[in-house]
Amino acid sequence: MLAAAARELVTKLAGYRAEHDQHKQLAPAVVALLRDGGFLGCLLPSVLGGAELEPAEYVATLEALAEGDAATGWVAMTASTSTMLAAYLPRTTAAVLWGSGAPLMAGVFAPGGAIDGDRRLTGRWSWASGSRHADWFAVGAIFEGKHLVCFVPRASVRIVDNWDTLGLAGTGSNDIEITNVPIIADHTCSLFTPPWAETPLYRVPVFGLLATGIASCALGIAKAALGHAAARLKSEKEVPSPQITKYAELYAALAAARAYLIATCKSVFGCDVDAKARGELRLAASHVTEACAEVVRACFHIDGAAAVRANHPLQLALRDIEMVMTHKMVIDRVLPAAGRALLGIGKPPPDL
Repeated sequence: MLAAAARELVTKLAGYRAEHDQHKQLAPAVVALLRDGGFLGCLLPSVLGGAELEPAEYVATLEALAEGDAATGWVAMTASTSTMLAAYLPRTTAAVLWGSGAPLMAGVFAPGGAIDGDRRLTGRWSWASGSRHADWFAVGAIFEGKHLVCFVPRASVRIVDNWDTLGLAGTGSNDIEITNVPIIADHTCSLFTPPWAETPLYRVPVFGLLATGIASCALGIAKAALGHAAARLKSEKEVPSPQITKYAELYAALAAARAYLIATCKSVFGCDVDAKARGELRLAASHVTEACAEVVRACFHIDGAAAVRANHPLQLALRDIEMVMTHKMVIDRVLPAAGRALLGIGKPPPDL
């Protein structure tokens, strides 16, 4: 099981945090762990050599990786959700791209570029997590008024070195530029057409799984923060009862939010996912991410003034979780659409 393998890496991954922050990318050894451990194929069809995990195990896998190192969990999340696009590419193309192993994919769905009449792609995209290690980039573009995802090899992409952020420094989520690159028709796909894979995983909406992956990384960050707060409290000779009470409340809040996400993941797997189920999956992901942010913020304050120092684990966790909270898949604007889907009011947007 990938989740069990990820749990065994928690301590090891934690040792790379400083290196990841310094170089603003994952260490080569960590990239090798992701490749060799099969984590890049979490959501890849099994017929292409992937794990094709059930959503609940996907949550547990990313949670463990992010508990060890948030950037590692994040890159594993973005790479694995990008590989899910294999089920939307022409099957022969997917077989070629994944025929010799598990390439690391960096994906940006937003249409940052356009394809001209000669089928040449030009554009600029932000938030290309894992850009320094990517073998292929899957980027959104407009062609003849429609949204397509284009698969472009690393050699055709220029990385813009502008990743200087509050947290998640090791993700290397730089901007990328592509200029006048010819695009082969069978290296494009649309998420608004059905996938060729008909197994249960591919009935779950891609955007729902993306939001779930983001929430899973938040869970790992919060779990690590809670662990640091617990260690601090246990090291004290006398701990005030209010702090013990607060810790107990945070522990329960995190466990409850996680349980809701896991239950929702299980409920959407293996069935035809209707609008209500799509809404609940997005609601659960947003709810978990917000709950995790509250846990991390409270843990930061449990540790007091000591946590303000630059490399304190709880300051790092706070910076990371605040970065996660900015992602459009889990911010507050998701809630009205999710609520309408739950109530059966109106047609949910295609990215729900």
